[in-house]
Amino acid sequence: MKRIMQKAVTVISLAGMCLSFVVCVSAAWQVSGDTDNILTMATYQNRIEEKYEIPDHVDPSQTVSKSVNVTNTGKTDTIVRVAVKKQFGRKKEDGSFEVDPALNPDMILITYNTTSWIEKGGYFYYKNILEAETTTKEPLFQSYTLSPEAGNAYKGKDAQIIVTMESVQAEGNAVSLWGTTYRDLGIEAPPAPESRATSVIYGGTENGFDITTSKTDLFANFKNLLPGCGRTQEINIANQSSEAVEIKLHAEAVNQEKMTSQKRELVDQMLNQYAVIEVAANGSVIYAGPVSGNLSGTGNSMKTDVSLGQYAAGEMKTLTVKLSLHPKMDNRFQKITGKVKWVFTVNGEDTEAVPQNTITPAKTGINESLAGKLTVFLGFLVLGCVSFFRSRKGNITYHGR
Repeated sequence: MKRIMQKAVTVISLAGMCLSFVVCVSAAWQVSGDTDNILTMATYQNRIEEKYEIPDHVDPSQTVSKSVNVTNTGKTDTIVRVAVKKQFGRKKEDGSFEVDPALNPDMILITYNTTSWIEKGGYFYYKNILEAETTTKEPLFQSYTLSPEAGNAYKGKDAQIIVTMESVQAEGNAVSLWGTTYRDLGIEAPPAPESRATSVIYGGTENGFDITTSKTDLFANFKNLLPGCGRTQEINIANQSSEAVEIKLHAEAVNQEKMTSQKRELVDQMLNQYAVIEVAANGSVIYAGPVSGNLSGTGNSMKTDVSLGQYAAGEMKTLTVKLSLHPKMDNRFQKITGKVKWVFTVNGEDTEAVPQNTITPAKTGINESLAGKLTVFLGFLVLGCVSFFRSRKGNITYHGR
């Protein structure tokens, strides 16, 4: 009896041991960091500076002092050109000027400065970059003379010299809009704007993302933008956690600054039409389209996560963003500011082995199907042990003394 009971206890103990098993509990997690990246349009403005006192009358061969310069009153370096138009006629009482086509405007003689200016196609181009808040070093001209050949037909007539000025930003080869080049104008092409990298640092599930410079804006080089310009921004992405991760990026809509409806419309046009970016990670282009990220979701879009690649523990890679602006943006876009929201994400899953002494309903992350199968299996095992014990009980023989 004792020996048989020991066997039964052994079988039941094995069953009890089978009831104690290991359950793998897994928990999914996500770490995100976001930043509002800012683009600003520059102001560029130039004006004509004249020194001129209108005389009561001008006689043939008489020279009159009149100097013409250009001043850059904006914050951006420019290239300027000036057109000069001469006319004879009569000034009307309402202030308008009635041109007399019978009189030859070339009777007004002007000696132009060809040292600092070059004439091309009816325009005089300043042969230097006109830096912000500076004036041309030498005037286009300093005086004019009425030709000695001007006869009686010019007596009592009014004359006017109309000077008009145009300018484009020096950056981005904008002079091509005028059908010319820096070389044709004798101007040394301006250097590319100074570039500085920004960074995004992933520090693990506890520390999350640290987005620098200034903690809020990755587009450090996308400021004071001008039509037709191109800029490049390098963003260093670093994984300073102890585990390898995949870093992803997507764009989201963001509330713009308070502004009039007209300005808001211009901001929308800039972000969704005129400003285009190319984002490259590990040498491969992952997005090309409007700087907004094309959140309509049609075609190439950053509406959903785009992988920036796998990052080993301690690894850093460079994300390169190239921005270009349409050259036909007009003066309405000056001083416009737009925001673009970028969200960086890391997803993961923690798995932990947890010993279980009893079969309990599955918790979050437990494979419910596996737990169910184990429950059924162990139930059959216990029943088998009980059946074995009962079958042996009928055959017990006691030998007394």
